[in-house]
Amino acid sequence: MRIVTEAELRTKIRRPELGIILTFPVGTRFSPSATDFIKQWRMEIRFEESAGENVACVPPRPPASCA
Repeated sequence: MRIVTEAELRTKIRRPELGIILTFPVGTRFSPSATDFIKQWRMEIRFEESAGENVACVPPRPPASCA
């Protein structure tokens, strides 16, 4: 089980954007400060078995009102 810290998130995501989607391996845990950072930026966390150690970042989705 891997624990991700806020510092690691900030290193991987150089410029945070609201609503960005992050993918982590199943079983990944987040430190309290990382959880706050995720909530502050309204990030979506997805878990995938095949993600390995790499963190995938997907641009944020447009607001539902734009559809």
